[in-house]
Amino acid sequence: MSVLVCGEALVDLVPGEVDGQTRDVPIPGGSPLNVAVGLARLGVPTGFLGKLSTDAHGETLYRHLSASGVETRFVVRSPRSTTVARVKVSPGAEPEYVFEIDGTADRFLVAEDLPETLPTGIDAVHFGSYSMALDPTGKTLTVLMEREHRQRVITFDPNVRPVLIPRPTSYRAAFAHWCSIAHVAKLSEGDFAYICPDERPDEAALRWLRSGTRLVVLTHGERGATAYAHGFRVDVPGETTTVQDTVGAGDAFMAGLLAALFDRDRLTLSTIDLLTQSETERALRFATKVAAITCARRGADLPTRFDLSMDRG
Repeated sequence: MSVLVCGEALVDLVPGEVDGQTRDVPIPGGSPLNVAVGLARLGVPTGFLGKLSTDAHGETLYRHLSASGVETRFVVRSPRSTTVARVKVSPGAEPEYVFEIDGTADRFLVAEDLPETLPTGIDAVHFGSYSMALDPTGKTLTVLMEREHRQRVITFDPNVRPVLIPRPTSYRAAFAHWCSIAHVAKLSEGDFAYICPDERPDEAALRWLRSGTRLVVLTHGERGATAYAHGFRVDVPGETTTVQDTVGAGDAFMAGLLAALFDRDRLTLSTIDLLTQSETERALRFATKVAAITCARRGADLPTRFDLSMDRG
C-alpha cells in the first residue's frame, strides 16, 4: 500500500431500470470506499480501513473492494447492519440522500479496531465524509489522523452531509482542527458554504494554509476547480460530458487528484512541499476528467486508467 483510505462503506440505492421497471438499484458507495476503489482502479496501491457488516450488503462491499484491487487487511467486520443511503437524483441538481444509519457497522469503529502501527510503505492516509462527524467512529479516526500526521501525508474531504451533523458549531470547530493537521484538503462549494457561511473562499484558503495545510482544493461541479497553495492559485475549467448522474463525482475527483499527486511523487511528506503550479494544474485537469467520466455513468462507477485512455472527451 501507498495510500490508506479510512471511513465508511455503505450501499447507495439509486433509481434505475430493471427488467423494464423503475426500482432502486443497490450500488456500493460511501465516499471513502469510492475514493479507495477509484485509487486502486487508477493503479495506486491502496488499502481501506473501516468497519463493514457481515450481512449481505457488507459481503457485497467487501467483494467490491477486493475485486477493485483494494487491500483489505485493515477492514474490521461486525454483525451490525450496513448503512443504506436512498439517493434521489434530479437533473441539474446535487443528489439528495436519505440515510438508514442507526446502529450500523460503520458508525462503531473504536480505538481497539485501529492497528497499533501502520506499515512503513504507506505514504498517505485519506479521511473523509460523515464518518468524521459521528462518534465513536469520528473520535477514532481523529485519533488516527493526529497520530499519523507527522509521519505521512494526511488528505481530507469532509463531503458534508448536514442531515447527519448533530451540532453544526461543534462540527465547524472540529473541521478547523482536521484541516490544521491535513496536508491536502478538498471541499465542494456545498461543503464550503456549510463550513464557512460568512467567508470568501480565498480568505478561508489562506487561513487554512497558514494553519498548516499545503494544498486546498475547491471544486465547482461542471465549472471546474480551484487550488490554493503557498505562493499560487490555479483554476481549471470543467470537462464536457453527458451526465447520467453526479453520484460519486466528488469522490472521483478526490481519487483522481491523489492519483495525479502519486504519479508525480508528490504524495509523501518529503515531496508534498515541492508541488509546483504546473503540476497542480495538471493534477486538477486529471481529477476533473476522472470526475467527468464518472458523471457519464450511473452511480459511483469510477474509471480505470484504460477507461481514461479510451475517453476522447
